[in-house]
Amino acid sequence: MAERVERLEAELIFRLSGLNGRVRDRMGITAERIGGGIAVSMVNDPSGFWSKAQGFGFTEPVTKDLIGEVLDFYRAAGTPVANVHLAPEVLPANWAEICEVQGLVEGQPTVRKLVRDARPVQQVETTLRVGPIGPEDGEAWAAVQVEAFQMPDPDGRMVEMLASVNELPGLTGYAAWDGDKLVATGALYVDGELGEFVSAATLPEYRGRGAQSALLARRVQDALAAGCTTLAVEVVKPARGEDNPSLNNVRRAGFEIAYDRPVWTWKG
Repeated sequence: MAERVERLEAELIFRLSGLNGRVRDRMGITAERIGGGIAVSMVNDPSGFWSKAQGFGFTEPVTKDLIGEVLDFYRAAGTPVANVHLAPEVLPANWAEICEVQGLVEGQPTVRKLVRDARPVQQVETTLRVGPIGPEDGEAWAAVQVEAFQMPDPDGRMVEMLASVNELPGLTGYAAWDGDKLVATGALYVDGELGEFVSAATLPEYRGRGAQSALLARRVQDALAAGCTTLAVEVVKPARGEDNPSLNNVRRAGFEIAYDRPVWTWKG
């Protein structure tokens, strides 16, 4: 299961390299396939979130040389910070030594990966209107995420990039509206029988009104209609004694915890 969902997420991230030329240039996006996984660099991302290496350890073992090759890619690209995502089952016995040699530090937050089968989903009632977005909604959809996640975006390039991802094959953006105002977002990526849920964000003043629960239910319904038999989502693992409403939402939608995946960070 880990291999399927890690590869699914990796392929979605790799597709960022297929965005239009203006966005690629403004964000400084490059990508490379290395050792069965992918590495994506976004040099001009002020959040440090989008430069990711993922999907390793399933076709060949994770070694010091493999991680070195990945980090050489980031050095050559001039990437200021990159995040390495590895499923727990692929970590070698000497992983701590590799991290020390290669300058990787376990960061925060830890990601909790959840999966769901093809059971029908229970619909969720909300006063908000929920459904797929159209081309005219892309900028508003992106702006909600930038505001909700407090992403730095002084010149609008992040909004432009996020609005453009809705052009990627297999990805459909969804939203919740209060009247004509777009107030919450989500997206569904479909690749054959697999579906990945991403881009969940809600404006602060609209939280607690069922937007994300309704968006989850609608996307599950549409994923099953598209032939998906396995659905995956990731949320931030809450600290001991704390609560994460996003985790509660996906659990209510039928997703079950598969594994936790720490993030290892490298700084150039």
